[in-house]
Amino acid sequence: MTDQLIVQEWQPFFMAFAGASAALAGLVFVAMSLHPQRILSQPVLRARAFAAAFGFLIGVTWALIMLLPARTAPLGSLLLIALGVGVAIFIAYGQFQIRKAGASIVLVVLGDILAIAPIPAGIAGLLRPDSDLPFVLSAITAGFGMLVLFAQSWTLVLHSVATVPDPQR
Repeated sequence: MTDQLIVQEWQPFFMAFAGASAALAGLVFVAMSLHPQRILSQPVLRARAFAAAFGFLIGVTWALIMLLPARTAPLGSLLLIALGVGVAIFIAYGQFQIRKAGASIVLVVLGDILAIAPIPAGIAGLLRPDSDLPFVLSAITAGFGMLVLFAQSWTLVLHSVATVPDPQR
C-alpha cells in the first residue's frame, strides 16, 4: 500500500479528532469563563482547567500533523517527535503544580503517558514510513486521551458550578 493510500484511509478519523478536540477546547474555555474566580482561586480546579484546555489544544495540533499530505511524511514524523518532546518538557514543569494541587495521581500519570505518545508515533513514522503503525498508535492514544480529557473537563465543570451560590436566594 502506498503512503498516499494510507494517509487517505486515516484522514476521516483525524479530521473528526481535530474537530472534536477544537470543539471541546472551546467548550472548556466557555465553562472556565462562566466562573473564573472560583476556578482560579482553587488550585485543583485551576490545574484541571489548565490540563483540559491544554490537552485539547495538543489534540488539535496532533490531528493537524497527522493530516499532512503523504509526500511530507518525514516532516510530519519530525513534527510529531517535536510535539511529544515539547509537551514532555511542558508537562514536567506543570507536574509540580498539578500534584501539589491534589489532582488525581492516576489521571495525571495516564495523561502524562498519553501526552508523550507522539514521540513513538513519530519514530515509527520515520522507521516505517509505509506502515499504518504511526496512525494506529496515534488513533489509540488519541481515543484514550479524549476520554481522560473529557473526564477532567466534566469534573472541572461540575466542581466549578457545584458550590456557586444561587443569586435568587
